[in-house]
Amino acid sequence: MVSKWARRAGFQTGSLDRRVYILALGWLISSAGFATVIPFVSIYFYQELGISTTLIGLFFGYTAILRSAPQPFAGWLSDRFGRVPIIAWSEILRGLTFAAVGYAMLRHSGFWTIAAIISFNHIFGSVLQPTANAMAADLVAKKDRIAAFSVLRIASNLGWAIGPALGGFIASRSYALLFFVGGAVACLSGLYYRVALKEVSRPDNVARPDFKLADIVDLRRDKLLFRHCLITFVLLMAVAQLVAPLSLYSTGQVGISRSQLGILFAVNGFMVVFLQLPVSSLFKRFLLTRQMALGAVIYTIGYFLVGFAGGFWFLVACMIVITTAEMITIPPSTTMVANLSSPADYGRFMGIYGFFTTAGWSLGPTVGGILLDLFQGHPILTWALISSTALVASLLYLDFGRRLSREVNTGRETVGGGKRAES
Repeated sequence: MVSKWARRAGFQTGSLDRRVYILALGWLISSAGFATVIPFVSIYFYQELGISTTLIGLFFGYTAILRSAPQPFAGWLSDRFGRVPIIAWSEILRGLTFAAVGYAMLRHSGFWTIAAIISFNHIFGSVLQPTANAMAADLVAKKDRIAAFSVLRIASNLGWAIGPALGGFIASRSYALLFFVGGAVACLSGLYYRVALKEVSRPDNVARPDFKLADIVDLRRDKLLFRHCLITFVLLMAVAQLVAPLSLYSTGQVGISRSQLGILFAVNGFMVVFLQLPVSSLFKRFLLTRQMALGAVIYTIGYFLVGFAGGFWFLVACMIVITTAEMITIPPSTTMVANLSSPADYGRFMGIYGFFTTAGWSLGPTVGGILLDLFQGHPILTWALISSTALVASLLYLDFGRRLSREVNTGRETVGGGKRAES
């Protein structure tokens, strides 16, 4: 199905290795399992265990750190020992921790026991994205990377569209059953990867450096990657408002219902599923940095308009603008990481990139929440400040593009082209 959409969108999917689609299907299963469970964790803590919203917020901030910190190490592991075993076993272990949470709920264990088990789940869950992105980079030619990463994004978003609907049905009957189902789905994803996905053949004589914690922040050997990660972090400070701050503002100040909020996020998910490939095809001849700069400008417009929202349909229009920016920006951003890397370092570079993006997703809602409190009653000012970080990122992307060779900035091979314009 995805392959058919890709051909209609103008991508030559015959050049995509079939393992990209195997990766995508496994990621869809994994995302559906995770999304079945995670939206209901905070509800269980609050309604069933009586935990304060402050402690719940601190817990989710802590789990965000757990999701970001292991990613460089996970990427390095996949460079060292292969992609498939790392992906498969991380998913199986993730499924077992979900099942352990379900068992703890049946035993009426307290908050701290359940929180500790979920912590391990987030550690195992941090492995999939950098490793799968690295494997996609292994499998396709440079010119096909945006198509490959778009296919993976479609699969992930489709899983997130399916999961919460399934989770809501199950949670109304039993929270423990919810986690058992989520665990079974995650294990199914891991087993599917182990059976269906064939390892990438890579030269044995390629040097693979040892992992060092300093690689997370000490990127003196990879200045352009570091610059790209920092700009993406700045952009994510705005992008990350999509979940908590936008939800709080929409229901608390604009006054839409919870069901309308669900529809709002369904617009985001299904736009990506049905329009990601056409949008990527439309912009595929542009320089990657110009695609990202354009997407950042559209993010600026979308989040700024939120400050003028007076009802549900205006918010739907804002979500359409924001999701358009997402579709333009995210695939070329991941492609840039692969273009700045070498085959021996795809996993490590994707892990470092994942660390910065997850950090942005973690810190952004905190900043947004503070701004909503500080400027309560002044929504235009609040959302103008939030959207300004995306505008800054746009200017930084344009400057970044002047430092890159055309080969890196397009993903297309050039005669005599170097990897970078600046080292």
